[in-house]
Amino acid sequence: MRHEEKYEKLERLGDWKLRHKEQDIRGRPLVSPTGEEYGIIDDLIVDPAKEHVAAIRLKDGRMCGVEWLDIEANKVIYREPPAGHTPTYSAVQR
Repeated sequence: MRHEEKYEKLERLGDWKLRHKEQDIRGRPLVSPTGEEYGIIDDLIVDPAKEHVAAIRLKDGRMCGVEWLDIEANKVIYREPPAGHTPTYSAVQR
């Protein structure tokens, strides 16, 4: 898993609210496609200019973009997308 420094200047979810509550993945483990656990998702990171969740932060401070994630019921899988992949972002509002 790569730490994405480009997300460090964005905002924590804080005052923002997810438009779709089922996309709140805080507290879930982030795992590899083979089941290796990277850590627990601590926060969602918002791009305020675009009003969407752009990244996640693990409890140990590592961050990665949401375009690398597949959300499942009890875990989130980190994988690099295939060529031509278009990420889907979670919309937020103040």
